[in-house]
Order: sequence, then structure tokens, then C-alpha cells
Amino acid sequence: MPKPKYPHARLSPAKDEILAIAIMRESVVTHDIRPLLDKLLPLAATREAAIAWEGKVIFFFDGWDQDPRETAEIPEIRAYFLDVTAEFPYWFHFVEKVGDTFWHVLRLLCRGHREAVQGGMIGWRFEDPAEIVRQVELLSRHMNQMYDRLQLPLTMHQRVSQEVAQLIECSFE
Repeated sequence: MPKPKYPHARLSPAKDEILAIAIMRESVVTHDIRPLLDKLLPLAATREAAIAWEGKVIFFFDGWDQDPRETAEIPEIRAYFLDVTAEFPYWFHFVEKVGDTFWHVLRLLCRGHREAVQGGMIGWRFEDPAEIVRQVELLSRHMNQMYDRLQLPLTMHQRVSQEVAQLIECSFE
């Protein structure tokens, strides 16, 4: 039996319940981050909410289907997401880690581009590995602060930190 690629991520509660958030094109174009923050901030407001929604958030950008670019290649989306993240830097705790959401966050926050990889597949190349390190450190620091503020369980903190570390480690093997 093959070993799962991200065994720790499979411990995430995301399989049971998902919170899918549509980010509307109009909000991005007008740079109105309030509708998204109105959905995200309550997740980190209380201990109970943070525990309940850990590893369950996915998001998508609605209204960009006709654009051939990846969302991380669209300057308006990147600028919007950077501003949202300045107000809600807790992505590592809340995003699901079995699918692509974790990496979607990093693609939106760190510069990069699509490129062909072996077998005709399309992959993502980050332009500056140091930028990834800075973002991971920043998002981890904010996650740690949230854990302290809400007095979240140490076992949860350790597991989520291991999930994040393993996702990053497995991607650079």
C-alpha cells in the first residue's frame, strides 16, 4: 500500500465539513475586502469558533472563469488577497490541507508563474524561495499569536504546525 503524500494533513478535520467561500469579482475589482472579512474574522474571534473551523476553509474567486490566467497571476486578485491577509493572517490554521487550498494561499501571497512540467502537466514556479520562507514565518507567527490569544489546545497547535511543515517539506523533495 503506497504511503500517503501528506499523512499529517489527512488528520485534518476538513473531510467532515467544509466552509466554501466565494470571493466575488466585484469585491476584487472594487477592492472591497469587507465582505470577505465579514466571513473570516468571526472564525478567529472565539476559541470555540477557531476549534470548530480548523482545517475546513476553502475559497474560490467567482466571476473569473473566462480569464485564462491562474488567479495568482491576476494582479487585482493578488493585491486584494494581500490586503485581506493583512487583516486575517490565520490561513494556516483555517484552510484545508488535503487539497490545494494551502498552496493557493502561498501562490497568492508569493510571486510566481505557471510553467510546463514533465508529462505536459502545468505546475507553479515560485520566483523567490526566500519570499516563501518569509510568508511561512509571518503566517506561522500570526497563527501562534492566535493560538495564544484564544488559548487553543497545544495538541491542535502541534498537529497543525506538523501539517504545515510536512506540506512544505513534501513539496520540496
